[in-house]
This record gives sequence, C-alpha cells and structure tokens, in this order.
Amino acid sequence: MRSKINFDQLRTETNAKVKHMNKTDSLLPTFKEIVSGLSDLHSSVGYVKDTMDNLALIKMIASTTYEKEGMPPLNFQHRFIEDKYAYINVPGVLLEHRRYIDTLQKQLRELDGKQPKAWIIDLTENDGGAFVPMVTPFHSLIDTTQTFSYFDGTLDKDGKEVLINKFQIPQNGLYIDNSIEAKYCKFDTVQAQPLRNNQIPIIVLVSNITASSGEITASHFLGQKNVTLIGAKTNGLTSNNELYYVDKGYSVNLMTALLHDRKGKSYHVGEGVIPDIIVDLEYPENIRTFKERYRFTLEKKSVFINKAIEFLRAKGI
Repeated sequence: MRSKINFDQLRTETNAKVKHMNKTDSLLPTFKEIVSGLSDLHSSVGYVKDTMDNLALIKMIASTTYEKEGMPPLNFQHRFIEDKYAYINVPGVLLEHRRYIDTLQKQLRELDGKQPKAWIIDLTENDGGAFVPMVTPFHSLIDTTQTFSYFDGTLDKDGKEVLINKFQIPQNGLYIDNSIEAKYCKFDTVQAQPLRNNQIPIIVLVSNITASSGEITASHFLGQKNVTLIGAKTNGLTSNNELYYVDKGYSVNLMTALLHDRKGKSYHVGEGVIPDIIVDLEYPENIRTFKERYRFTLEKKSVFINKAIEFLRAKGI
C-alpha cells in the first residue's frame, strides 16, 4: 500500500500528535491510527510490554499456550459420517503450532485407516493465524508440487505480475522451514503423513468467517479436479502478513502481498474466495460484529455439513 501513503505528511502529522507524550506505552493509539490508514484490512499493531527485540517476541509466542492466555482450547473434531465420509474440522491457530500439526495428522491417520469414500475438510470456523500448520498435514491430498503464491505489486518489464513465496510441497513429504519462527514453534522439520485415500472426492467447507490463513488453506486445494468448495464467500483477508518488531514492545503485523491462487487468480484487497456451491446462510439483522457472526456460524455448522453430504449423495458417493 506504499504508493497510497504520503510519508512526508504522515511524519509531520504524527510528530505533532506525539510531541507532548513522555511514555512510549502511550503511543499505541497513534500507531493503530497510522496502520489503519493503510486501508489494507489486514495489518495490525501489537504491544507486548518488556519484549526487547524480534527474537524475544517470537520466543514469547512460542512458549505461550492457550491455557496460559486464558483462552479456550481449539475445537478439534474428526469423525466418520454415515460410515463413509471422513470429516475433520480445521480451526484457526495462533499458538502451540506443533501440537496443532500433530493433532491434525493423528486425526487424518485415524480417518484414512477407515477407508473413507470422501473427505470433508471444514474451514467454516477457521478465522486465520499461521497457515503452515494448517496446510502441512494435508500434503498427501494435494495433486501438485506447487499451490498458492503471492503478488506484492511488482511487475516485470512486460507488465506481468512477479509472483513470490511460491508454496512448494516436498515430494518426500518432509517439510523444512528455516525461519526463526518455525524453529522456536517447532515446525521447522515436519514429516507429512502419507494418506492412502488421496484420490477420492474432497469437499472443503468455507464461510464468511473463513479468513486470512483459513482462506490461504482453501486456496491450497482450489482448482484440483477432485475438490469442491462449498459454503459462503470467505472473509476477504486473502493476503500475506509479516511480523516486524519495531521497538519498546511494539510490533506491526504488516500486509505485504496478495494471494495468487492455484487457478491463476490474483486477489484484490478485501476480495474473498467464492465457493463452487453456495450455502445460503443469512445472518440476522441484529448480528453486526465478527464475534456475533462467528458464534452464529458455529451454531449453523450443520447447514454446511449437510450441504456437503447432499452433494456427495447426489454424485452417488
């Protein structure tokens, strides 16, 4: 979004707002105002007192659990439906990345052993977080070695988009990530589970709640012949974020690029993924906030699952 920002004006206006401040922890509202001015819908400012550098921030994230933060545990679910459909719920993930990967891989292994006729992968409550733990367990279900990538606004000499960060699936299933985040969150080396039932139909369920890394995960499957997306248009945070430590406990989770999916589509700011089959789920007029929509979507989860079952039955599966 750099081309839309007048940096000289921004510096002048910001200096005027903060010149009477004498504590760095008073800067949060100003920083939030600056980042919201990017209008990219996805960037945010964080403040964690006493974190002195980027490594300290990463270590803090890596060592924090949902229990420590007073947050509810993730909603892991997997089951067999009608003795033939393998259903697995894929929630968003912020913490405990390795535990998340291990849990999904264990669930997939168990379901695969029951010889399913189809997979139902539920992203309807997946509001984002880190995409690597979400996609790595499903490598065996993907029919290509490179799925999504990103576009950061750079064009080549012919005016064509230059794609970056092309996500590669290792043929031997051994995922290696050399980043500091991966090292401390313990997903720097992960052996993806081989799944025998990888040629059967795959249903990916999405909703208006499906956001950010949840949308990236949907695009990981998008365009594959045996994959059908069912649900509602996703949230529209189809972009890549990078975490930058600033100073004195402040960090910026900055949107740096937009999604380019398997079908060759580059997304605009705020553009969601449109499913192949739409689930008509109307939100009541009194529901306005994301939390309210999230809660309502959870209550109506069976609507999405039933639509998947209806589709599979119609195909004689």
